[in-house]
Amino acid sequence: MDAPVARQRIIEAERNALRALCQGTAQGSVHAEGLSILAPYAFVDKVHQLVFDTLREILSADPEVIRAQLPSRLNNRGFPDLDVETFFKPHGLSAAEAIALMRSL
Repeated sequence: MDAPVARQRIIEAERNALRALCQGTAQGSVHAEGLSILAPYAFVDKVHQLVFDTLREILSADPEVIRAQLPSRLNNRGFPDLDVETFFKPHGLSAAEAIALMRSL
């Protein structure tokens, strides 16, 4: 596999992991476990790293709270125009799949 394709797959995996953190899964939240798993991970996409770091500051796993707080917290970090809606698009992962994806990163 060439490097650009591998990089794109990693970026897509990161995006789906962040979506699962923001939205939860049909089986419930993976927020606490996901934050713990991904804490030492250095995201390939710098925006993904920024979003993850910001999610760590939000003291709730409730998707509505995350949706409400994420834009303002990113704004406070100097990123007022960051489109967070991508992190609330469907990811289709079960809780087990989301955790496995996070562990694979």
